[in-house]
Amino acid sequence: MKDLKQYPAFIIAEDGSRHSIEATSIIIQLEEEEIEISLIPPHPVFKGKLTLTTGSAIQGREQERGSGTQFVIEPGASNVIHITPKKNRNI
Repeated sequence: MKDLKQYPAFIIAEDGSRHSIEATSIIIQLEEEEIEISLIPPHPVFKGKLTLTTGSAIQGREQERGSGTQFVIEPGASNVIHITPKKNRNI
């Protein structure tokens, strides 16, 4: 399998200017859960797609699996979706 190319990533400053960042992934923390956005496709078949994982699926964080986490995906405006990680609770 050939090397996978990293997606370019940028931060947007308050003035609207874009600044390149060097990172293999971005983690967004939402309360006790995290969403990781990989900037390198995990497999060639995912080239051109963003792959989201939660803390329990992030490499090296397997011990956090517990009861697991699911994504709740809700539509927003015409070009927006809301992605919320929710821990599965044991009933």
